[in-house]
Amino acid sequence: MSEHNIPEDFYSFETKAPFERCIECEKYLLNDETEYIIEKAVKNYEGYEAKDVVFDYAICMNCAERMRKEISKESWEKMMQYFQENMNVQTQLDLRENGPEENLRKCMIKKTGIDDCREYQIYAHCKGGKLNMDNPPYMISGEVMEELLPLLSDKTIDEMNGFMNKHFSPDPSLMEPTPPRLILV
Repeated sequence: MSEHNIPEDFYSFETKAPFERCIECEKYLLNDETEYIIEKAVKNYEGYEAKDVVFDYAICMNCAERMRKEISKESWEKMMQYFQENMNVQTQLDLRENGPEENLRKCMIKKTGIDDCREYQIYAHCKGGKLNMDNPPYMISGEVMEELLPLLSDKTIDEMNGFMNKHFSPDPSLMEPTPPRLILV
């Protein structure tokens, strides 16, 4: 299987460069043998070419595995069943055969094109500065995420919310009441 550099789609929104550190433990990720996951959520604006990155991060495999163990067994089994029922063998073969950019053009479950998704998430398994094509990158539409959410237990949702709040909560000063702003047009 050929090696692929990490596409810019998986670069940090903040730095416009490859992720260098694990969001949880700060481990350096670009060593040749370090495996990690990149996840990025994006929102499209219908009728416009504008997109917003909702969140993005990289997490080393040790931290990812520790987080996966926090997901309830019931939630994990339901998610795996969802993917088994909704993703056929040909899709799995296509993900391995396609180049990484092609895998990101449409949802691997619904086949919805990236520009037709209100929201989507992309995932990559990396090793150092390269994609790990044994577990190829993919895109999941917001529609799939909406179907997965009811499958999760309250405990799992609490764990996920805790992770999001820890790493992506807004600056507390943004939550304070502010006086009206005068806008001069």
